[in-house]
Amino acid sequence: MVLLGVIMAITLVSAVIYRIINIIPPDNISKDTQSIAILDDASCLLCHTKNNDHQLYADVPVLGNVVKSEAEKGLRSFDIGDNMDKINRGEAINEVVLAKIEMATVIQRNMPPPVFYLTHWGSSVTPAKRKILEEWITSYREQFYPNPLAAGRFKNEPVCPLPSSIPVNEKKAALGKKLFHDTRLSRNNTISCASCHHLNLGGADNKQYPEGVNKILGKVNTPTVFNACFNNSQFRDGRAPDLKTHMVEHLLDPLTMAAESFDNIVKKLLYDDDMNRAFNRLYKDGITEMSLIDAIESFEKTLITPNCRFDKYLKGENDTLDESEIRGYEAFKSNKCAVCHVGVILGGQSYERMGIYKDYFEERGWEITRDDLGRFNHTSDEYDRFRFKVPGLRNVALTKPYFHDGSQQTLYDAIKIMGTCQSGRSIKDDDINDIISFLETLSSPL
Repeated sequence: MVLLGVIMAITLVSAVIYRIINIIPPDNISKDTQSIAILDDASCLLCHTKNNDHQLYADVPVLGNVVKSEAEKGLRSFDIGDNMDKINRGEAINEVVLAKIEMATVIQRNMPPPVFYLTHWGSSVTPAKRKILEEWITSYREQFYPNPLAAGRFKNEPVCPLPSSIPVNEKKAALGKKLFHDTRLSRNNTISCASCHHLNLGGADNKQYPEGVNKILGKVNTPTVFNACFNNSQFRDGRAPDLKTHMVEHLLDPLTMAAESFDNIVKKLLYDDDMNRAFNRLYKDGITEMSLIDAIESFEKTLITPNCRFDKYLKGENDTLDESEIRGYEAFKSNKCAVCHVGVILGGQSYERMGIYKDYFEERGWEITRDDLGRFNHTSDEYDRFRFKVPGLRNVALTKPYFHDGSQQTLYDAIKIMGTCQSGRSIKDDDINDIISFLETLSSPL
């Protein structure tokens, strides 16, 4: 009886202390400030910030190792530090980070991990705090990532329908289309942009690695050129900030077009009277490096694929998808796919580590190469080791093989690996098949 009384007393005191410490932010401050307070109280910065020192827990038996392990896993998932500062300044945070906060705290309610309750009183996200976060996420999306094309019930979804078009000079785009298919842009006049970006194959080439001049193999799988204008950067490691920079590098890259210089390309085109006239009609200086790149960029901006069946579903045409495809979309979200594959192209907005919950490269069984280091090759930041830009998923059923290394030939295998390595779960076969059905609805007539 005495022991029971002691236990009850400890429980009561603990509950009182917990309620005192676990304070709900007041109503008289902004939603941004409320959310920052909640995320700060939940110790998010302990795990989701680079260069955080966990020495405090190093000497704590058992618990210390658990906390450090969770912290390392959290940082592999994402760094929230810079984003907290942006929220404070009233700026837009990355929509992937927003989706990750939503998934962990509002939908799955598994953050912070229970182990942190033992070391950080008040760190749990209570129902009242969860409601504040949910309202903040909704209003934040409305402010920074509006979804005007979606039907009412899909306005707060992490994915959006593609717009039918974006502003572009049609005459420049028509000229750019000719250049996109022109082999004179390559060193030996044998390949064009379209040689690797087949417009009838989903904008890719269905090969593990692309073939450049003299059939030299590239070292990274070809991403689709369709909808590339919606990426936050270009190349799988994101080293090109825009389409123009991407094209300059590709044309001069010895593994792809291998042109000696832009002067050489311009000289070739100057011998073509029709090409000269076309450029002179559209550009004051005629054929130059800048006008050539501008024309191709104009064409690539027309390579968008709106109005797929999933777009129509998001716009309110409920009978566009069948039951398996709708289940697939729900499974896509519940298995955390939609925290990285967000926005209008379901991706292209963040850099994620290949292997958050499981070592992808160990599972793959190949020797790690320099090209497996991903964004690290561009930044030399250890945080970026093995990180790659998340690919957009539109027309993904047409663009096998998958991943930066082209290692997977089927969507089934790609989804299964993403489940274990990126989401930390073994996705059931029925769910995988439904997700495949959903992904097939992202294909549009090309």
